[in-house]
Amino acid sequence: MTNSKRALCATSTLAFVLAPTAFAQSGAEASSEAPDATQDHGRLEVIVVTARRREEDVQSTPVTLTAFSGEDLQEKGISDFTRLAQATPGINFDTFPKSAPRPVFRGIGSSNQGAGGDPSSVAFLDGVYLGRAAMLGIDFYDMERVEILKGPQGTLWGKNVAAGAINFITAKPTNERQGSASLGFGEFGQKNLHLMYNLPLTDSVAARAVVGSVQNDGFRKTADGRALDDEDMQSARVQLRAEFTGGASLLISGDIADQDLSDSSRFNLINNPFTPGRGYADFSNPRVTNPDHLGYTKSTTGGLRAEFNTPALGVADWTTTAAWRTLDYDFSNDLDNTDPAGNVANGVVVTGLQILAPEEADSYSLESRLTSISQGPLSWVLGVYYNNDEVHRERETQQSATPTTVNRFFGDSSNESYAAFGEAQYQFSSGLRLLAGGRYTQERKEYAARRLTGSIAAPTVSYDTASDPGIFDEGVFTYRVGADHRFNDNVFVFGTLSTGFKSGAFPEQPPNDVLARRATDPEKTTNYEIGVKSDWLNGTLRANVSVFRMDYRDFQTIKVVPDATQGPAGTRVVTDTADAKIEGIETELSVNPVDWFDATVRYAYLDAHFTRFIQTSAFLADGSPVFTDGVGKRLSRTPEHAVVTNVGLQTSQSEAWGWLRLDVTMDYQSEVFENSLNDFNEYRVPRTLWNASLTYHINDELSVQLWGHNLTDEVYRTWQTFSAPAHYHFVQYGPPRQLGVTFNASF
Repeated sequence: MTNSKRALCATSTLAFVLAPTAFAQSGAEASSEAPDATQDHGRLEVIVVTARRREEDVQSTPVTLTAFSGEDLQEKGISDFTRLAQATPGINFDTFPKSAPRPVFRGIGSSNQGAGGDPSSVAFLDGVYLGRAAMLGIDFYDMERVEILKGPQGTLWGKNVAAGAINFITAKPTNERQGSASLGFGEFGQKNLHLMYNLPLTDSVAARAVVGSVQNDGFRKTADGRALDDEDMQSARVQLRAEFTGGASLLISGDIADQDLSDSSRFNLINNPFTPGRGYADFSNPRVTNPDHLGYTKSTTGGLRAEFNTPALGVADWTTTAAWRTLDYDFSNDLDNTDPAGNVANGVVVTGLQILAPEEADSYSLESRLTSISQGPLSWVLGVYYNNDEVHRERETQQSATPTTVNRFFGDSSNESYAAFGEAQYQFSSGLRLLAGGRYTQERKEYAARRLTGSIAAPTVSYDTASDPGIFDEGVFTYRVGADHRFNDNVFVFGTLSTGFKSGAFPEQPPNDVLARRATDPEKTTNYEIGVKSDWLNGTLRANVSVFRMDYRDFQTIKVVPDATQGPAGTRVVTDTADAKIEGIETELSVNPVDWFDATVRYAYLDAHFTRFIQTSAFLADGSPVFTDGVGKRLSRTPEHAVVTNVGLQTSQSEAWGWLRLDVTMDYQSEVFENSLNDFNEYRVPRTLWNASLTYHINDELSVQLWGHNLTDEVYRTWQTFSAPAHYHFVQYGPPRQLGVTFNASF
């Protein structure tokens, strides 16, 4: 799309939502009062969010975001991170391994799984930072809502956020005895069970507990019938809330999720037809592989959290949160997913490829903030934040079906982050609001690396930097300034300039001690954004649009490249830095003209390309690197166009027999390059996924839902890697078509 076409598209959309107010209702100034948990502007529900650390109507929040209520998640079958990303244009993800998804916001994400790296796009659970990818293996049941914030959130959110954030907000204990249960069955042996019970213990103390189990027998199998791409997660969450005189409250929560998965399936496309401009052809029905070593993922993650809130200061709510998150993770993967004979038939130059990557991590955080409660024109948030992450990770890639040598890397990282932040907003009598905020973050990271080489029986230490670790220590100021104005009940307009950063990263597989101590420069983002949020026709039509430009400096690109120093199929994880420019448009159009019909269309356009990028593309046998100029190339895992459309049909809820609701969702993504050189060796063709559900609500408490995922049985890739010297192109596919039924009850 040319610049003129982009400008025309943006102008046309803005003109639509700012059209003459023929449908306008009476004008109204924006209220500074905290809204109810949800609001109805006509038929369309307006979710209340905490994107700016205070409760606000999503249609009056000067942030581009997508929010799903707990009911939305259940109705649309959004039960894990993969389905959440598929429901949200502008977000993509990397699923290697499946249990450790890494979000990509507007083209910015990180595949760095090493102990010395951090995510660029971050997830939070009830405001607590989830710094390791496998910590996202949480159960979505009994969520109050999920908020997806686009662009840098480097002012108000802990550990800083360079490109975007996902906030998971769990349902909290209430003073009403209630419960719910969900039981689901589906193809591939799918069995889902969830229970929630909320119990008032006294007039001022209540408890809420959730347990869950998600299992299936594997979307794919080995040749002898063992599971691949399976699900097996057990989870529990308990919360206790106590209220005191004067309005103070204490919330204590604990959660745990345990996964025990078989290996992921993988298929070698290297001998399939290659079409210029389209890449290697996929298999038509990829269901069976023949690994010589069946890998596994064993993961336990969870934590404890305590939050104390009091309005005793009079002018502000004082909230203090202390949390601990932990991860115990063990990952073994048969990368080639075949036996030595299969590799010979495919022309792979080694008999086998296995990856080992165990990890242990603990994250401690403390945040204390003040949020103004005055109903005057000035509102503000002030706070301090501390985070300490301790990470131990190992990484090894074996190049034989029966290894005799070792080449294992050990990384130990101790990260401390201190921050002070604040944001203030002033509302004039005209309705114009000005905001400004900043955050100063001081991050110190110590990274110790060790490498073992030689025979398995008697390995030798190639290097060990424990006594002289690498140090990253830098302070960064990030900020957000902006203005917004509610013209009337229909139209809300905002503009912001925001920045974010991510600390420097250490390499996961450094070849020597010198590189082991060398961190990259920190990532820094500057985002310019204008947006319009509007409701029309008595709240039956909603049109939101945001136009943005993000400048990204020292973007940390992570890539597995051929390394001839480690043999013909040797690889090395390299970290390069680059600059990028991302321009885009994000829109949301919702209609609910009558009781029996509603529809939402979300569209994201992204023009994301490198403006500076010299990529390390290989290492020769003598250890010298090979570089490739990637300026002008598109960012990896970033479709130019993405559309999610949801259409709902519903019968009247006044009938004695109950009511029916049909939901149909279409998720489209244009082509995606998996690598940063855009050479079609790692390429995803455009794909469209269709999901649907038919729910029979017997009454307000009981329902039965028939559902189907990937109804057209689309074969689509979720991850891939290519090596010309080793003669392989391994791909990992998304789940095939799956049908099932879920029974829901509340009491």
